[in-house]
Amino acid sequence: MRCLRKISASFAVAAVLLALCFGHPAAAKPLRIELSSPLVDVGSGPENCTPAISGFGGPPVWQVQLERLLLDGKALVEMSREAKPNRLPLCIADRPVAANVEAELSFVAHDGRVARAVGIVLRFADPQDYYIVEADLLRGRVRLLRILNGERRQIAERAASLAMEKSQTLGVRAVGEKFTVHLNGEVLLETRDGGIAAAGRVGVSSRADSFTSIGDLFIATLD
Repeated sequence: MRCLRKISASFAVAAVLLALCFGHPAAAKPLRIELSSPLVDVGSGPENCTPAISGFGGPPVWQVQLERLLLDGKALVEMSREAKPNRLPLCIADRPVAANVEAELSFVAHDGRVARAVGIVLRFADPQDYYIVEADLLRGRVRLLRILNGERRQIAERAASLAMEKSQTLGVRAVGEKFTVHLNGEVLLETRDGGIAAAGRVGVSSRADSFTSIGDLFIATLD
């Protein structure tokens, strides 16, 4: 019996060490949301996400386009490019619905006179209520915004090394009120906000006349 207790204790210690090293098992295998399958034609609409518009302007036009700098050679691009600074074209994944998530995407910024931006949308309830982590290449920053009842508030921002015509990775981990944002695998900022606590969907965003290629979205639920 004493031997069994020792074995049991050893397994318990090993489990704790594994959890500390690798995180919770539920987050080990992210869900890949394929936004632009390499099998579909250029000019096709988005896969596995629903277009929406936040702010001003007409409906977004999301299309699959060629992108040699991303892994599968194709990407999702917002093609209408209306030059309104407060226009946020969104494409929201149908699943999962969760409050606590880790999400990541790769992108390549090509052009934009008014804006050159790309973002990850979190806890999306509707176009009036959600968080967004946005990489802003014109201003050289990454920031967390909260849109609540249609009112936009910047929660935090940090200067960032962002390059045009280069594949980069933007990611965010949201657990409760804590948000950790990373760029190219390195933590860029950590902040807290409790404005939106409810579970919601995850998605991608553009801004104004940005011409940005967006790769697939990887999401791990942490609830």
